Formats: sequence, structure tokens, C-alpha cells
Amino acid sequence: MNNNKQIVKLQLDYLQGPIWISDIETGEPFTGIEIIDTDARVWELNKKIGQRFSSYYEFDSHDQPCWFNEAQRNADRELMLGWLQQLKNRLDEINDGSFVVEDLETPAWEKI
Repeated sequence: MNNNKQIVKLQLDYLQGPIWISDIETGEPFTGIEIIDTDARVWELNKKIGQRFSSYYEFDSHDQPCWFNEAQRNADRELMLGWLQQLKNRLDEINDGSFVVEDLETPAWEKI
């Protein structure tokens, strides 16, 4: 078990980075883990990854209300894997033992 350690999930969704933010409008980071919430490098990477992932969604495109650009996602595979690794490395660097990272994204990107 995690013995009271908080879990930080890395999981992408539209308008979210791998670490979900509390407020999409302000972009304020909030995991409840101060060491993460105050780390500029974590949030820089998180924002960059989230913006790239969200760019794959195209609205009113290809005769569909919302179309997902799989070709661009596939082309970005190595880039996204690199950024995810950088994010995980940074989380490892700042981890004071109060959290564990559950990476749900890297395995998905590796399968592309």
C-alpha cells in the first residue's frame, strides 16, 4: 500500500495536462501537494503537454463536430514520450516521499 502517500495520476484529457489542474480558466495548479503545486518546471511541462494534446481535437472539421487528428498524434509520439519522461523525471526530483506517480499515459503513447 501507499502508506498515506497521495497518488498523482498522469492522464491526458482535452484542456488538461497529464496532471489535471483545478481551474481551466485560470490554469491554477492544484493537486493538494504543495511541492508539486509550487514547482514552475512541473507546470511548464504540464501545460506544454496539455496544449499539444488538446491541439489534436479539431472542431467543425472533416464534416464532424469534433474530429481527433490521429495522424498528428502519431507524428508527435516521440516528442510526447520525451516530454512525459521529463515530467516524470522532475516529479522524481522533487518527490519528498509524500506522493507516488501513477503514469497512465506513457504506456498508451508507447503503443502508438
